[in-house]
Amino acid sequence: MLNPIDSRAALKNLFRRTPIVQLDALCRALKTRSHMSVFRRMKPLGYLTSYTHRSSFYTLRDIPRFDEFGLWFYGNVGFCQAGTAKAAVKELVDKSEAGRTQQELQNILRVRVQNALLDHARAKRIERKALGKRNWLYLSANASCAAKQWAQRLAQKKRVALLIGPLTAAMTIEVLAEVLQSCRVIVTPEQVVRRLHHQSISVPLEHVQWVFERYELGKKGGPDLPLSRR
Repeated sequence: MLNPIDSRAALKNLFRRTPIVQLDALCRALKTRSHMSVFRRMKPLGYLTSYTHRSSFYTLRDIPRFDEFGLWFYGNVGFCQAGTAKAAVKELVDKSEAGRTQQELQNILRVRVQNALLDHARAKRIERKALGKRNWLYLSANASCAAKQWAQRLAQKKRVALLIGPLTAAMTIEVLAEVLQSCRVIVTPEQVVRRLHHQSISVPLEHVQWVFERYELGKKGGPDLPLSRR
């Protein structure tokens, strides 16, 4: 095992070569098999654990450049300022202007969030309200904030309905056909819109999102998403 001074230098050199690493690479760099020793050497530098890929990646705290959601991705490996996906879910709901649906949260975090939402809702850390027949809108646990979020969501839905017009049966069929063709890969509403656009078929994103929610696409039986650390 390297001494503290050499360990610091070795870690800096390792993360200079690659922004994220796994535990085996850290062990090799510090010349130890002890995971606890690795974390003791990492602690003074400050490190973050990925919330994707079963928390198997690490980075130094000063490396990520977080986006407006407090997230940073290196490739498809995600890190969040909140620490875990479960904590990030609550933060995203609390700070949203119009609440968040499950699909919206999954699109942002790129992992499944159903269990985290259920845990928060059961513990009354967030509230939820039915948004249509098969969808929930997740809101702040603060009653006054939740009321504002709900009012904002309803206002958004009215504006969207006026702007994009009615969803036709033909549009629904096109969306479902595209999703079925992509059933072996992860697909999002945004990707479906782009793919249909390449086929000269124009369907607004809001309509595609509605179809995803109506037919529970991306949920049980839909395309799998990476697992998060709860």
